[in-house]
Amino acid sequence: MTYLTIFMTDVIMIPTAVVASTLLVARVIDFLIGVICGGIIEKVRMPWGKYRSWLLVLRWVIIFSLVCAFFDTSSWPLAFRVGVSFIGYFLMNAGMSFTTNAYYALGPALAGANLNDRFRLSTRGAQFMCVAMLITSALTIPLVTALTPVVGPANAYLIVAVAFALPYIAGCQIVSNLCKECDPSGKPAKGSGQAGPTVTLGDMVKSVTQNSQLLVLFLAYTIYYIGLYTISGLGTYYFTYIVGDFMKMSVSMTITMITGFISSLIVPKLGGKLGKKRAFVTALIVYALAYSCVFFIGGRWPFYTLCGAIGGGAVYLFSSFGANYFVDCGEYHLHKTGKDTRTIAITMYSVPMKIGMALGGAIATYGLAFIGYHAGMTIDGAFQTKFMFLLSIIPAALVMIGALIMLFGYKITDEDAARYAAENAARAAEAAGAEQK
Repeated sequence: MTYLTIFMTDVIMIPTAVVASTLLVARVIDFLIGVICGGIIEKVRMPWGKYRSWLLVLRWVIIFSLVCAFFDTSSWPLAFRVGVSFIGYFLMNAGMSFTTNAYYALGPALAGANLNDRFRLSTRGAQFMCVAMLITSALTIPLVTALTPVVGPANAYLIVAVAFALPYIAGCQIVSNLCKECDPSGKPAKGSGQAGPTVTLGDMVKSVTQNSQLLVLFLAYTIYYIGLYTISGLGTYYFTYIVGDFMKMSVSMTITMITGFISSLIVPKLGGKLGKKRAFVTALIVYALAYSCVFFIGGRWPFYTLCGAIGGGAVYLFSSFGANYFVDCGEYHLHKTGKDTRTIAITMYSVPMKIGMALGGAIATYGLAFIGYHAGMTIDGAFQTKFMFLLSIIPAALVMIGALIMLFGYKITDEDAARYAAENAARAAEAAGAEQK
């Protein structure tokens, strides 16, 4: 999906402003789905488990969505090109909203109240995600380039996208098999005659508005992701037009992913020593400083790669905690109010990403239109300066703001989080014992 925007503007020739508006609308709808999908997961009962079912069903929708997103519509009228791209993007992200939240909910279910096990799971997840990104970073552009003379640029993107997506089918099945015993079925207990407690829409709203720590965390993550997706949306244009060699992007991403993988093996240990809050704040400050330096490098892509490696490596200080930040806020809310909205809190983990995709993507694409970009243009010094400001200074400032919000607003310590989880588990066990009696 890193290449979708340039696919739409430079391959199927949709005007930049139209691409920006199309993706913004799709991302706003996707954001709304991201907000409510946790409540839907809580309420809907499917026969393969409360969380596993979403992985098993929606994996097929996600494959179909990629076909739509990268389908060659270049000879079609503009409205049809926009419509097919919209459907593909919307289905992809809506499907991932449900499967991702279901996947993250399986982590605490598998690890239980043990915060060390939760951290181990999220760390391993981050490491294997890095491996996957390393493979796709190294191979995507070379494969697209090799296939283009044979099948054309649009079909080359489609073939590569689907080839990389197919393992997701097996991956969902593996996760489903692994978590079969720990996934709540969502069915009524024998003899109870009714389902277990469910979360109402009012509870969903209250779980966010009445949870001050979740609000702080949500805001800090959101602003960070806006900066991140601004950079992500402009990377392909940087190598195509500023560097002048699209293939260099594959080299740069591969180097960044290699350093990222090495960081994923080392940096999380430092993050564990720092604790969740300090790890988050430190990582964002380093990330912001690294990308602010990008403004001065122009087309010298090795320095761009170096800045990306430093910023990306620092992110592993906190990314290995994964959804545990939001789980902690859910445990905090349960401990404070007695209302179990932990699944909703976990759902909020993906919502900042959705907002970041929408607003960061809008900043990137509308920004391109604002500074005068059009497909195949010739670059001059004035355009390059404007582009580098858009690529570096704006996202770096956003990320720094996210760090400050977390620094001054977030109050849950790791010790508090462990105590909340243990006491909540003890209360649940006590309640279950009383019910059996």
